[in-house]
Amino acid sequence: MNKRWLRTVAALAILASLTGGYALTKPLFGDRVYAGVALEGVELGGRGKEEVKQILAVWNKQQQNKQITVYYGDTIFKVDAQSIEFTIDVDGTLEEVWGVGRRGTLLERIKNIHAALNQGYRIPLRVSYNESKLDNLVDVWRDEIDRPAKNAALSIVTGGIIPQEQGRKLDIEGLRPLVLQALKRPEVNNVPLPVTLVYPSITVNDVARTGIKELLGSYTTAFNTKESNRTANIKLAAWKINGHIVYPGETFSFNEIVGPREKDYGFKEAMEFVDGELVPGIGGGVCQVSSTIYNAVLLANLNVIERYNHSKPLGYVPLGRDATVVYGALDFKFSNNTDKPIMVMAEVEGNKLHVGIFGQTRLPESIEILSANKQVIPPAVVKQPDATLFLGETKVDKQGKPGYEITTIRVVRQGGQEIRREVLSKDRYLPDNTIIKVGNKLPPFAVNK
Repeated sequence: MNKRWLRTVAALAILASLTGGYALTKPLFGDRVYAGVALEGVELGGRGKEEVKQILAVWNKQQQNKQITVYYGDTIFKVDAQSIEFTIDVDGTLEEVWGVGRRGTLLERIKNIHAALNQGYRIPLRVSYNESKLDNLVDVWRDEIDRPAKNAALSIVTGGIIPQEQGRKLDIEGLRPLVLQALKRPEVNNVPLPVTLVYPSITVNDVARTGIKELLGSYTTAFNTKESNRTANIKLAAWKINGHIVYPGETFSFNEIVGPREKDYGFKEAMEFVDGELVPGIGGGVCQVSSTIYNAVLLANLNVIERYNHSKPLGYVPLGRDATVVYGALDFKFSNNTDKPIMVMAEVEGNKLHVGIFGQTRLPESIEILSANKQVIPPAVVKQPDATLFLGETKVDKQGKPGYEITTIRVVRQGGQEIRREVLSKDRYLPDNTIIKVGNKLPPFAVNK
């Protein structure tokens, strides 16, 4: 700020103090927007308050009927302002415009007027919109755009090397302001989606250099492809794991590799077990991947460090052969107890999930997994009163299912001779109780009496 401007401000301040501000009221606080004040690039200086309000009203009506295009390559989406309840806050924006040079202390007002005259005073439009509806649109775009990077890996199906693939991820935080800015500005109709490229960590050359080519152990489970969200979660978790190399002495952590099961990471809502009940949850189906890996690890004769069974039996693996995971709480871990690197392969083919553990040389042993000491836990019968049934009436509301206790054993043989037998786990699966509704409603004649 130069000395001349400081002297001017000081003189105005003294004059204001002597006159109570009245001498400055007329010239500084007239009935026009001060010169240099602009709204989203539109100059409003010299306009009256009602004129600005009319401009904002027309602007709002025009933008509420606007449709913009967001795109990435050949992938195109349309967004209607009305679909997210987009509207301009006419009164709030008007007060922002009109307040320049009229708010704050006298000195602050003078400074703002001077700034508007010399550098311009830019004001953004105040807007409102339905965040939930915009988030729903963004979820659709993310599902279409996001592709996880795929590491090069050995294929359990073909035996060859599957090449790596570059991935991509939608920048959601960067996208929202771009969409809102396009809905504010009449001249902006097209918005390129901000996308970050994701590069695989393992290439074909990396796989070839490891010398890994022999299958040590494998396991396959099936799933219902009609459950689209669950299928998507299985594929995503498999992609994250596929091609992961575990070096001698290292530990494989399922949660560390797959990461949080959240929407922001591409996972969807599907059914999963929580406290023994099947309920919707983000990432449902991921436990099928951890369970399939667990079985492949057992057959590859690797050491299991951490594993938990589900509270209820599952349909895709035998009793005692499942591995539940919860990010931040329950993990599945195994170590590479060999002297050479191994690779974990997870490949989806149709409705099948294949998991293979590959190494440099074949196992000298053969592995068999056995179940023993199976005990059935009968379901309890729980009776619950029901006011819709008459006294003496009963109805089976839920048919119970038995629970189980089971021991899982790994048998290691070499040259046809058993050399080791180890107990892997002793698991308990809770029964589903039978629920019977018991009537407590009085019959009509009893009520009449």
